[in-house]
Amino acid sequence: MKFKTIPKEYIKVILDRLIRLKPAYERYDRVFSDILNKFLIIENKEEFDFSNIKLEEKIELAVKIFNRSVGENIDNTDINDYIKQEEERLFNKNNTSAKFLEAKINLKSAFNLTQEDEIKDNLRLIKLLISSKDDPKKLRKKYRTTYPVEKILLCEGATEEILLEKLSEILNYDFKKEGIFVLGAGGKNQVARKYYKMIEDFKIPIFVLLDEDAGQTRELILPKLRTKDKIHLIKKGEFEDIIPKKIIIDALNKKYSNSLHCGENDFDENEKMTKNLHEIFRKKGFGEYKKADFAKALKEYMQSTSLKKEDLSEEIIEIMEEIKKL
Repeated sequence: MKFKTIPKEYIKVILDRLIRLKPAYERYDRVFSDILNKFLIIENKEEFDFSNIKLEEKIELAVKIFNRSVGENIDNTDINDYIKQEEERLFNKNNTSAKFLEAKINLKSAFNLTQEDEIKDNLRLIKLLISSKDDPKKLRKKYRTTYPVEKILLCEGATEEILLEKLSEILNYDFKKEGIFVLGAGGKNQVARKYYKMIEDFKIPIFVLLDEDAGQTRELILPKLRTKDKIHLIKKGEFEDIIPKKIIIDALNKKYSNSLHCGENDFDENEKMTKNLHEIFRKKGFGEYKKADFAKALKEYMQSTSLKKEDLSEEIIEIMEEIKKL
């Protein structure tokens, strides 16, 4: 077998994809297919059909390329065993996943090639487990790694995905410490489809957060809602509408300190917050209003100031309490 050595910088990409919050049959299949496509040297490509390769052969070839690329053979059964245990805890049984997880992939050597300051939370926990024999949940609390994940918060989009974690810190229920994974569905029309797929795979509880206008999505989910899961439909408006106006005003004035400041009078009480923001951005010369950029500005403001429970809306507090009890 001829192959190109996997570069060190790409090993980190592979590890990130292998340890993501997805069932093994998804994440391993993508990674192993990628390794073969990119690094296996095939002299006559016309005679080699990747689509017809047997699973066992795919695993064997990909593991050989990966293991030879990461170098020394370090005993890593403890890390592989932990990943198998997490698979059993998080996901429903799947025969294809089981075959992938039996692969003797040399994860410990690969992790030794990564630097602590350049890896995401999912990899950071494994890195900590390699150097420490402490309980994974204790490591999560101490280092705020989110992993091992306990619950999933499925929301509509980027605003919630960016802000919910910071709001949890203000209320002393730190998502990173408690293992709450926030997942944006990419819009309200995608939430039901995403939930249907997730309940096929996941064992752990799922909290679904929807805007007021997503009642139809809620009705689609309800017949399939598991007893361990919960839906919260925002009482009035969108997620932006439950963020206190004072926080929004202060955040905008800090972000755009060189522009015209905004105040209470710039907001129409009868309009949704997003419509108000579109108008304020236009009038004040803030540029084009974009939800994700606005959410990042809010997060930056919240990180730079000392907000307390009483600064937040009742509904934000209610949502956090519901997640806590799930």
